[in-house]
Amino acid sequence: MPNIKFIMDTTLNKDENLRGKPVVGLDSKPQPAKSFISKEYKGLVSYHEDDLQDKTAKKCMPFLDAMTSGYIIPFFQDHIISISETTARISTTLETSGVFHYPYQLPKNYQDGERPLGKFTNKWYIKTPPGYSCLFIHPMNQPKTDYELASGIVDTDVFDKIIMFPFYIRKEFTKSQTQIHCHKDDPMVQVIPFKRESWTSWSGIDTNFGKSTHGFGLLVDMYKKTFWQKKKYD
Repeated sequence: MPNIKFIMDTTLNKDENLRGKPVVGLDSKPQPAKSFISKEYKGLVSYHEDDLQDKTAKKCMPFLDAMTSGYIIPFFQDHIISISETTARISTTLETSGVFHYPYQLPKNYQDGERPLGKFTNKWYIKTPPGYSCLFIHPMNQPKTDYELASGIVDTDVFDKIIMFPFYIRKEFTKSQTQIHCHKDDPMVQVIPFKRESWTSWSGIDTNFGKSTHGFGLLVDMYKKTFWQKKKYD
């Protein structure tokens, strides 16, 4: 089974103000995404008003698979993003977190053009086996945030530097709001390792496809009972 390693960067503890103190962020380790299922999802009923034909997302296996695939790197400290019309600042307990960019560095219409872009600090080097890369994305199917991570793929089998996570402010974040609070231990980024392979594609008509009787007669949990395949991230 392939193994992904999260190796802590202890650079911040070389600061003279932190000497002799516990390693910053050691209590906020990356974990399998299944450990970060939101309380809102856990509290959701499976059927609206007990109607077996009116399912909620709680019964949707693709929704759950997306939420629990890969690993989550949580915020290792509180982040407060203070925003004006032209500038922004990330405040943390270390007062050293975050880098900002300019809106023109993204294609138009990706975000509110008057808001700056930022980068979240990451405490972890990430190492995968030869031939494996990682997809870094905004945590899927988690409660909505006022920011959105920019997705990226890094060849983590050969890249040996700290990866920073750029984000932009959502358009819905109104000018009347000036701060965003990212809580310690909340999901920061979802990491999905995958094997690099060459693919080909085909599109067309296949009159034999889709004619199987798999799942016939099942009205409840048909996909889960018939087609769903277990994914494992430990």
